[in-house]
Amino acid sequence: MLMLRRYFRAFRGALQMTLQGKPYTAPTTPSSPLAAWISQYAILVDNVLRAANLNGVDQATRKNVKLRLDGRQMNLETALMTLKFHAVEEYPSLVRAGTGRGVQATLYATNLNDRYWISRMVEAPELQKPDVQKALSALDAHLDAIPKLD
Repeated sequence: MLMLRRYFRAFRGALQMTLQGKPYTAPTTPSSPLAAWISQYAILVDNVLRAANLNGVDQATRKNVKLRLDGRQMNLETALMTLKFHAVEEYPSLVRAGTGRGVQATLYATNLNDRYWISRMVEAPELQKPDVQKALSALDAHLDAIPKLD
């Protein structure tokens, strides 16, 4: 019953905001070394995309490049967009959720998986361009240097 009441309050608040024409603003991520690290992660993923585009691995090509990640085939574009999603949405959401052990474990597990994906990307024949390899190496080094959570 308590859960239902909480959902009703959230719905009522959303309805009031809609009727008043107020936009939804997401809560901000608290400022911390981890927040700065997450921001840099997003920038480095963009650098990989930019380097790929400049070296002939455009979006259409990335959609045709298949990688075997986590036991399944995935195209390179989807993998890179997943990394971008983690940097822009998932990691900040986890930081806003708090620093409990479950949140920490999820953050570190996701980071470890992202590093594995990058290690697979580095091996792709289509990405053997020096600029792309340099961007991927910078991203991998950054993910390896995740700050400790408090």
